[in-house]
Amino acid sequence: MSDYDGLHRRLRKRWVPIVAQGRTTCTRYGHPLFPDCPGLIAPGAPWDLGHEDFGDGWTGPECQSCNRRAGALKRNGELGEPRPRSREW
Repeated sequence: MSDYDGLHRRLRKRWVPIVAQGRTTCTRYGHPLFPDCPGLIAPGAPWDLGHEDFGDGWTGPECQSCNRRAGALKRNGELGEPRPRSREW
């Protein structure tokens, strides 16, 4: 992630209008470690561009609470094994 700032900003900028319309599902939705995830990211709700748990890329929009929880779980060694990706971003 050597170009974290620039690449991250460009990717997030692409998602802003889609997320703002309420057409995006959090990439953590349905994962058993994130039972409180609402699924769709509501227009105006805080969100982050999620990172791969065991890689160096991005997965797509995530509820801000899910993204922050994932970081804590990973830091504490509670995130588990890598899960297969359902789609390429």
